[in-house]
Amino acid sequence: MRPSVGIQVEHEDFGFGTVQQVVGDIAVVRFYGEDFEVAVDELKYKEGYQGRAAVNRHMQDQRKIAFRRAFEAINMGIVPPEPVELIELTMGGDQYSEKINLWLAESERKGLCKVIFGNYGTGKSHFLHLARAIALEAGWVVSYLEFDPKAADPAKPHLVYRSLMSNLHFPEREDGSRIDGYMGFVREIRNKWLTIRNLDHFKASPWFKYGFEALITEPHSEEQEYLDACGWLFGQNNALQTIRRIARYARLAPNSIPNMPKIKETAEIYVHHLVVIHEICKALNFKGLLIILDEAEHVRGYNVRRRERANNFFDILARTAHKPVIDDDLPILNDHYSGLPKYWENGPFFGLLVGLTEGDIFADPEMSIRESCAFLHGEEDRIYLHRPTSDDYEELCIKLFKLFNHHYPESTELISTDEMRGQITAILKSQFKQFNQDENPIRIWVKLASLVPSILLAEKAGNIDELTNQVQKTAKKATNYVLPWEL
Repeated sequence: MRPSVGIQVEHEDFGFGTVQQVVGDIAVVRFYGEDFEVAVDELKYKEGYQGRAAVNRHMQDQRKIAFRRAFEAINMGIVPPEPVELIELTMGGDQYSEKINLWLAESERKGLCKVIFGNYGTGKSHFLHLARAIALEAGWVVSYLEFDPKAADPAKPHLVYRSLMSNLHFPEREDGSRIDGYMGFVREIRNKWLTIRNLDHFKASPWFKYGFEALITEPHSEEQEYLDACGWLFGQNNALQTIRRIARYARLAPNSIPNMPKIKETAEIYVHHLVVIHEICKALNFKGLLIILDEAEHVRGYNVRRRERANNFFDILARTAHKPVIDDDLPILNDHYSGLPKYWENGPFFGLLVGLTEGDIFADPEMSIRESCAFLHGEEDRIYLHRPTSDDYEELCIKLFKLFNHHYPESTELISTDEMRGQITAILKSQFKQFNQDENPIRIWVKLASLVPSILLAEKAGNIDELTNQVQKTAKKATNYVLPWEL
């Protein structure tokens, strides 16, 4: 019997999964969040099978795997990849989640442009990753980018645009499907072409309007010429002649598609590209585009001319994400194409979150907040991250130990009761109170909390006293910035 897409199946080695695709004798099955190709005759199934026990076991196993991934991420000092676990394992995660959801909900009416300030180690990047996960869960298309003086130089907006398009992530739809990269995005645009071709800013952009009018005449395929033309539209290469050749085949004037400029003033053009992407995302039934930019302080090392171009790019990004300012001066416009609308006067459009180390930005009391930082139009846009309190840390430790005991009860008997968890947490909280100085990165303390279940998994403690002694000894070493496994 041939399995149908969407039914639940069981495999001897992989357990329960859901069929994603069937090609000949091979089925693509999603087991616990990962897709595997397996032979059809290796599957046990029946149409409509949705046994409660099997479904519950499947969901429990998914959550266990997601939790373990988050735990391993913490041990490596990186941000947990799963949204639920990321919120659970963030100090103050529930409050942050509520705040970010409110920003997203009000963005269309109030605009969304927030700058997250904090010194090294206070969790700026963690907060931005949390915002990314929450936005994806809420139905936003998100692009997260760390500024880089070479690959994503804000003084060269075409590089930032290219990097943002390469980092597009789409939320999962109700049927479990997800758009994969900008080529999947092109396919979705083609499927809804009659709607998208009439979008206001799409029509106002000769790059998108004529570029897609050319692409739509070609089959969506893996042909190199077509791939190059799509990639050019999303900033991947310099295949202008390729897309113009396709335009000629479509009986369009090849020169109707402008060049993607790389020099002089270009910010107005590339921010308008992002407005078009936001407009398309909404037409595809997503909430919109959220852009997250980290390490914005890189521009401080630029020479005067490069800093001017970067700040002009920042200014137009901010104008487009904020509500329009009445009687505002014009931004510095581009040197290449004069046909774009004054789109920043009709926003807000996409959402924008920026991570920035404050430095001496606000050192001059005579400067307005907008002059000090182009992203800021008011005090409500300036968000400071404060170091967590000892109570916040205690809450994280208790929550981590409870979750670990829930998923791995056979290995974590020593943290199976509130009393045991409280005894170990008291040691960590005491060290946190005593040595949580501003220069100590928060991740050191999170790693210390994750040390407890690590010891238990490795079977290095036979009783609660051995466990508490190891934790106390390691916590003291950690106050000198060095963990035993980093020696």
